[in-house]
Amino acid sequence: MSAPDPSKIQKFREHLRQEWTGERTVAAWRKWQAQIAAFTRGATEAILEATQLRPGMRVLDLACGVGDPALSIATEVAPSGRVTATDLGPGMMSLAEELARKKGLTNIEFREASAEALPFPDGSYDVLTCRCGIMFFPDLPKALRECFRVLKPGGRAAFVAWGKKEQPFFTTTAGVILKHVPVPPPPPDPDGPSLFMFGERDRLRRALESAGFSNVQEEHRIIAGRWASSVEEYFEQFTEVAAPFRPLLDQLTSEKMAQAKSESFAALKKFSNGKELNMPLEIVIGSGTRS
Repeated sequence: MSAPDPSKIQKFREHLRQEWTGERTVAAWRKWQAQIAAFTRGATEAILEATQLRPGMRVLDLACGVGDPALSIATEVAPSGRVTATDLGPGMMSLAEELARKKGLTNIEFREASAEALPFPDGSYDVLTCRCGIMFFPDLPKALRECFRVLKPGGRAAFVAWGKKEQPFFTTTAGVILKHVPVPPPPPDPDGPSLFMFGERDRLRRALESAGFSNVQEEHRIIAGRWASSVEEYFEQFTEVAAPFRPLLDQLTSEKMAQAKSESFAALKKFSNGKELNMPLEIVIGSGTRS
């Protein structure tokens, strides 16, 4: 795996922090947390399955956001196991902390941390998890080496990422918006993070093996995404939480936005029964162990 340019990586880091820790993004994720947790429940279940959790384990969850899957993991390893949940900023984690208190979870702590420089000693954890965060690591090789370092010998890491771009999750919303923006964005930098980068078969497996993991497995799976409301609400949620696509939305005139909405609603209605959406979501599950 070639080493990306350091100046590029720093730009990726700055962009990532701006995009995901800003007030607008945090407010949107707090607002829609319950619905998103239900919609992506299959991704949480996939990572719980891949980690083979047992009571008493010490687990590190990266890019925990508003608490998925860290809160579920804390329940699985209780009462003697502990979870450390990390994210780049305190905004989303503050909601995760509130939810943990409401659930009576006392075996979870929250820390600000970058995956590229984890503030934990070597061999600290039995399990490391990251659900839908690995696609955004600015320096992927460095972050995965850090993941490897903080695992105990025999420890296990599991990652979930989005699959290929050509799936309804993208084509019904962002894919529609892209047809209407006056200046389409350039293709993703091959060295940089991008939402669907692990839709390329074997890319996640190769990345984990390059970082030193053994017994590496990669699985592409379709899960059910259930949104218990209207297509209009689903689209509203997309426009608020989808941080990478908000700059595109901001380019649209009111007329273009009306056109995009109409097309997106028509695409989404194919997955709606009038009361809820049921959308197939393609995810990638990658796991490996530290020998």
